[in-house]
Amino acid sequence: MARGRWGIAIRLILALTLLRIQPAFAQEPVRYTVQPGDTLTRIAARFGTTVGAIVEANRLVNPNLIYVGQVLLIPVSTPSPPFSGRVHTVQPGETLYRIALRYGTTVEQLMALNGLRNPGQIFVGQLLRIPEETPGTPSAWPVPFRDIRIGLTPVVQGRVFSVQVQLSQPAALEAHFLGLIFPLAPAPEGGEGLVAVPAMQAPGVYSLGVIARTPDGQTVQVGLPVQVVAGPYGRESIRLPPDRRRLLDPKLLRAEREKVLAACAPFEPERRWQGPFRYPVAQPEVTSEFGTRRSYNGGPHSSYHEGLDLRGSAGTPVYAPADGRVALAEALVVRGNAVILHHGWGVCSGYWHLQAVAVQEGQTVKAGDLLGYVGNTGLSTGAHLHWEIRVRGIPVDPRQWVEGSLP
Repeated sequence: MARGRWGIAIRLILALTLLRIQPAFAQEPVRYTVQPGDTLTRIAARFGTTVGAIVEANRLVNPNLIYVGQVLLIPVSTPSPPFSGRVHTVQPGETLYRIALRYGTTVEQLMALNGLRNPGQIFVGQLLRIPEETPGTPSAWPVPFRDIRIGLTPVVQGRVFSVQVQLSQPAALEAHFLGLIFPLAPAPEGGEGLVAVPAMQAPGVYSLGVIARTPDGQTVQVGLPVQVVAGPYGRESIRLPPDRRRLLDPKLLRAEREKVLAACAPFEPERRWQGPFRYPVAQPEVTSEFGTRRSYNGGPHSSYHEGLDLRGSAGTPVYAPADGRVALAEALVVRGNAVILHHGWGVCSGYWHLQAVAVQEGQTVKAGDLLGYVGNTGLSTGAHLHWEIRVRGIPVDPRQWVEGSLP
C-alpha cells in the first residue's frame, strides 16, 4: 500500500511539474519584410528571438546576406489559444501606448500580462492579452475621434513621425508637441501629417496632443505619450579661415535664420511628393552627417549640423529630390547661394553654398529638375552641397526621407 501511495504521489508531482514547465506562449512564425539598415541581430532583438532561430526558420546559408524586401519567417511568442479574456491583434502603426489608451489600461499592465520586457518591441499581427474592463475606464475615443495612429515609436532625435486620425464627423485637426503646432492635412474621414522631434531634444517621454475643432465650435483634445530616444550623433571641430570668421556673428546668424524660417513657415495641406526622396546629387557621398554636434574654432559643441553635407566638386549639378515649389532662390551671407523648396504638409528642403542658382522663386519643379550647381559660397570651407529638410521649421535627418519609412 505504501509503495502504491508513493507511486501515485510521484506521478502527481511529475504531472504538476510538466504543467508548470509548459510555455505560456506558443511559438508561431510571423512574416517580416527586411527594411533598409536591418540586420539579423536587430531583427532578432526587435522580436525577442535569436539569430539562430531566424536562420533555422528560413534555412539561411549566410546570416549576413539578407536584402531589403526579403520576407523572413520570424519565430515569435504569441498568447496561447486557451486564453479566454480579451485579446487584441496589433495593427500597422500601433504602439503599446496607443493600445493601452484604447482599452483604458496602462503600458505597465499590458507588459506584465503579456510578459513583455520592452514596450517598443511589439509587431504587426501579435496577439496581446488585454486586462478585463474596470468601472470608470474609457473603452473608446472621445467624439469626434474614431482612431489615432502615430508612426513607429520610440522616435529618434532629429526625425519625424506620422500622425493619422479618423473622425466620425468633420473637424479641423492639429497636433501639439514640445510647444509647437503641427497642422494636419485633411484626409478621407480624418486627417494626417508629420511631427518633428528637434535633434537636441533630451530623451524622455513627452505628450502629443491631438486637437479636433468641430464646425459648431467644440474643441476636443486627446493626449498620447511619445518616447524620444538619443540619436547616433558624433562630434566634429571646424576651423574657419580668418576671412570667414565674421560669419559667426550671432546677430548675422539670427537674422538669416529668421529669413530661412519665414520661407519655410507656410503650411500647405497639399502634399506634393510621393514615396521616398532622392539624393540631390548623382553620386551621393556624405562627408558630414546630420545631427553632428559642432565646435567652431575651438569653441564648445553647442550647435549641431542641421543637414547632410554631400561631396561634390564646384559645378556639380544639384537636382530636386522631390516635387515642390521654389520658396527662396537668392544669395545669403552665411548659407551662400541658396534654394528652398516647399513640398507641402509644412515640409521644406534647403540647398546651401551653391556656385550658381538655376531656378526662380515661385517656380514649380519636379523630382530630378535642375536647381543649381555645387559651390563654396557663404560659411563653407570647401566645395560641397549642404542639404537639409525641415518640418515646420525644425531641421530633421534627410536620410530618413531617402532611406527610411514615411507615410
